[in-house]
Amino acid sequence: MEWRTRWHITVRWDRADNSPAGVTVVERVVEIPAELRLMVNAARADPHVVAFPYRRVRALVGDEPQHCRNGHSYAGGSATRPVRDWLPCSCGGHLVLRCARCPDVRVDPVVSADCNPSTASDGQRPTA
Repeated sequence: MEWRTRWHITVRWDRADNSPAGVTVVERVVEIPAELRLMVNAARADPHVVAFPYRRVRALVGDEPQHCRNGHSYAGGSATRPVRDWLPCSCGGHLVLRCARCPDVRVDPVVSADCNPSTASDGQRPTA
């Protein structure tokens, strides 16, 4: 898994019949800065657009790990299901999976040099 930046933009028109969509408000999520730039430029050029606020959001994308680093599956009943925790961090946070069959603790996405996670529930900073 990894954190990806996305942008939420809301475009408001003065009247629905002046909007290409036929409504006064259109909300979109864009994935790349170039797409946001196109929407902002179009909104600036349209004299009927009264506002176009946008904000950056971070989204956690990708699949959760299915096995611990020692190969034990996380699928199944309570005997194999990992203990799940959330580690708050300035990057957005980290999913912590503690294997039920061995001492492996997996942090996803990996804690990087620019992260500052808060202390884990057991009082120790997890390692990736």
